[in-house]
Amino acid sequence: MKQIEWQVHARQRLVERGINIHLIRKALLAPDQVIFHRRQKIIHKRYYDMKREKEYLLRLFIEETSEKWIINSVYRTSKISKYWRVDL
Repeated sequence: MKQIEWQVHARQRLVERGINIHLIRKALLAPDQVIFHRRQKIIHKRYYDMKREKEYLLRLFIEETSEKWIINSVYRTSKISKYWRVDL
């Protein structure tokens, strides 16, 4: 597995939003959707939060090298249809 490098902003968002690090790894290894945008990739992973009884979309904004993933930002949203690309 590649090394994960966190930008300060991304690490803050992870903590503030209570996103599980295992979900981040799962999204990086098996994304449901990848969108290429300028120099970075936007990775989407759908998941169901048992505690909240709701489906969410995890969005990671990353840059990737051969050795590592650089995470620039991360958040989750319940507005899946707003961000999910059906034209891919």
